[in-house]
Amino acid sequence: MIVTRILVGMLLLLVAGQASAENCVFTEHDLSALPDTGGAPLEVDIHLYLNDINEIHDSKQSFVSDVFIRAQWRDSRLVHSGTEPCHVDQNEIWTPQLQLLNRRSLEKMRPPRFTVTPDGGVTHAERVYGDFSFREDLSDFPFDQQELRFIIVSRYESKDVTIVADKNNLAMADELSVSNWKVQLRGGVSSDHYVASLDRELSRFDIVFDARRLTGFYTWQLLVPLVLVVMMTWTVFWIPIEIVPPRVGLVATSMLTLIAYRFAMSSILPPIAYLTRLDQFMVASSVLVFGALAATVAVTWLDARGNSSLAVALNTASRALAPGLFLLVFVTVFVF
Repeated sequence: MIVTRILVGMLLLLVAGQASAENCVFTEHDLSALPDTGGAPLEVDIHLYLNDINEIHDSKQSFVSDVFIRAQWRDSRLVHSGTEPCHVDQNEIWTPQLQLLNRRSLEKMRPPRFTVTPDGGVTHAERVYGDFSFREDLSDFPFDQQELRFIIVSRYESKDVTIVADKNNLAMADELSVSNWKVQLRGGVSSDHYVASLDRELSRFDIVFDARRLTGFYTWQLLVPLVLVVMMTWTVFWIPIEIVPPRVGLVATSMLTLIAYRFAMSSILPPIAYLTRLDQFMVASSVLVFGALAATVAVTWLDARGNSSLAVALNTASRALAPGLFLLVFVTVFVF
């Protein structure tokens, strides 16, 4: 119900430009001067409706989104004698000059609307589509959860303008276009944003959405094949010791497959200075495959030297040791 009310209200504001019944007549005033608030910061109330998220780019650390945004404040200088709200141009009134700080590219899907009620209440509504940046922590990839933010700032100092929002005025569509993610609204956070070049603090408001990665794709397309590649190397210990080329070739093929997987992963994720969970698993798997190769060479060398009993013992021990170590690695990386 709340979502429907917010969406309908925003749509009416966006399309009602032709419905203005009266012209506004305001007292002449300095458009650069803030409204009189008796010394307190002017409150700008934000309403946001997330219409859609089309994509979340891990490699770019950005997301493409379609949002309705509405800002409301009061300016006593704009009180008029009309009985209905009227529509004005942006250059006719004072505005808090709000910006989406984390935008990379932005397209205004409709011209912004400014509506003034008889008591001086101002509403600015617009719909925007753009690419927004976010800070991504991939430590738990592919079982990670990210924060998607719309960061709204005013060009005025926080002592003059403060941005607020009630959680009931923040909402999102029931279904989004983005695949492999589950997105939920968390809420809003008000803070100050320090700008070093201006040496001042601006009012800032973050609207935060939690995006949890759905692991089905990564489990079946990456993790399961990787496990099968490692398990394939165990068969080397069941091939007769005297058949050397297939034993070495099998382990070498597994090693090359793991290297190919690593290159494939580099195209999905951005360059990062730490290992994700999947990276840790791949490194540990590579070590285990290399260990299988070393054990195969040792068994072959011992058998060639005539120490067949020791070669057989090492080969037999490796049959149990390799799965045991792999299970330990899997539990350590993905459980703890």
